[in-house]
Amino acid sequence: MKYFLPVFLLFLTGFTYSQKYVLIDKTMSQPIGYTNKVTLQHSYDKLFAVERDKLPLFITEVEKILGLLKDKTKSKPQTLEFNIGKTRFVGLKVPTTSEERLDIVLITDCETTKLYMHLSDSKISNANNVFFISTWLKYIKTYTK
Repeated sequence: MKYFLPVFLLFLTGFTYSQKYVLIDKTMSQPIGYTNKVTLQHSYDKLFAVERDKLPLFITEVEKILGLLKDKTKSKPQTLEFNIGKTRFVGLKVPTTSEERLDIVLITDCETTKLYMHLSDSKISNANNVFFISTWLKYIKTYTK
């Protein structure tokens, strides 16, 4: 009987569920949150959802985009589209007189809600986009350690 409680607690932990999504604040003013269900309220709160188990791959891909923006010698791709789980990266090269800029939008489709985030805006210089994206990555890495 004295082993019943520890065995029961061990058995119970096998049936607990972890949070399904990581909620990343677009404005970097709140800590990262976790949830099982993404709602429209998260969009109003300026949160962007990424699947929790896909977060390391998401960070890697954003770092690759950061590298594309930093490199001034290579030509940027005409279009960019790929998926990481339920998150889709959609990009387009916009040539200007001074530089080639990338316009990249992130879209996450969470069961009933779609969340959008403009990661790189072609109206802003590549240097400013690099600054925003690297600051955003530092914010994500700080809260996910």
